[in-house]
Amino acid sequence: LDRIADTYGVIFVNSAGNLPSEQSRAPWPKKPNEVIRYFANRTSPDTIYKPAESVRAISVGALNPPQEDRAHIAGAPTIYSRRGPGLQVGVKPDLAAYGGVGVKKPSGATGLSSIDGNGVPTPVTGTSFAAPLVTRSLAGLDAATEGGLSPEALRAMLIHGAQIPEPLTKRGLKDIARQFAGFGLPVAAQDMLETDDHQITLLFQSRLTIGEKKPVILRFPFTWPRSLSSNGACSGRARITLVYSPPLDPAFGAEFVRINLEASLKQRQAENDKEGNPRYTTQIDAKFLPKRSGLAVPEKALIDHGLKWWPVKQYGKTYNAHGESSQWRLEVTSLVRAEAMFPAEGVPFAVLLTIDDPGGTAPVFQEMQQALQASPVNAQALQTAFRVRPRQ
Repeated sequence: LDRIADTYGVIFVNSAGNLPSEQSRAPWPKKPNEVIRYFANRTSPDTIYKPAESVRAISVGALNPPQEDRAHIAGAPTIYSRRGPGLQVGVKPDLAAYGGVGVKKPSGATGLSSIDGNGVPTPVTGTSFAAPLVTRSLAGLDAATEGGLSPEALRAMLIHGAQIPEPLTKRGLKDIARQFAGFGLPVAAQDMLETDDHQITLLFQSRLTIGEKKPVILRFPFTWPRSLSSNGACSGRARITLVYSPPLDPAFGAEFVRINLEASLKQRQAENDKEGNPRYTTQIDAKFLPKRSGLAVPEKALIDHGLKWWPVKQYGKTYNAHGESSQWRLEVTSLVRAEAMFPAEGVPFAVLLTIDDPGGTAPVFQEMQQALQASPVNAQALQTAFRVRPRQ
């Protein structure tokens, strides 16, 4: 599937798979400590299999749909949805969507219906019904941008707007949430393309090339929104999603991804470096990386939780009067395994950066838009950028 996706520039959406009825789990417990205890004691295997492990594809798990059912918590993983990451590292499933509760009521209602061959609404369950809901959002996004987004950009936007369902946001459930819902529940295509006035999302899609001596680094300098900065101290919230398509070689087992791309958000520091050049330091954290107290992160933690060598990454942080400068820059860098070569054609990638005011009042969009228009950057609204192209 990965090879076909690269050859034809398509995106597969896979269901995460269903457990046999005799291996189904009990309904999702209401208390976080009960959830942890349940999975600590569970011995039946429930991990995903191929083709849900496909790196380029979007794999989808199933959630209980919103309904009045005391036995099944809305937004929690269903009793049948398989969990990741499977045989490989990284995040699988990538996303989750409503799939119908696994145990039908006497009325037969599951909270999700489809249409049978005679056009009659029929209650349904299964990850195979969750996956088309994600496909609809993905296809809607592609149609709204008239095919102007690369596969990496489409996947990035789909993941960037996703939210972890409320039952999985409880304390202590971070790892379990990742196993069942990946990056979360996606939103409708139009919601991916529109933002409120208190936030702005920037999309970059390109290829990272080899350069003359070493891989090129993407650098995008910008000024933090005025309403969120005071004397250089910056407040607000930032989120980054990075999706790229590195060379894959299954002959290397768990090291099948041969090139690692990383995104970072850096703020200028008061003191320059030893050579007198402006010094910038990273001010954002990988989404799944545990909080640390200034200590170096072990390599295994970077792989397991920082998603090093995994081609989909997310980062985020909230700032409160942070630093001493409103000068920031977004960077995308690369790392090549010792036995590998950086491809001459480069590595395609897409990166999304969202900056917003958690309070929902600052005019972030207007300020950032004015700053971009005054800079050499050619920034356009996403839907407008592709609709002004002449048709062939």
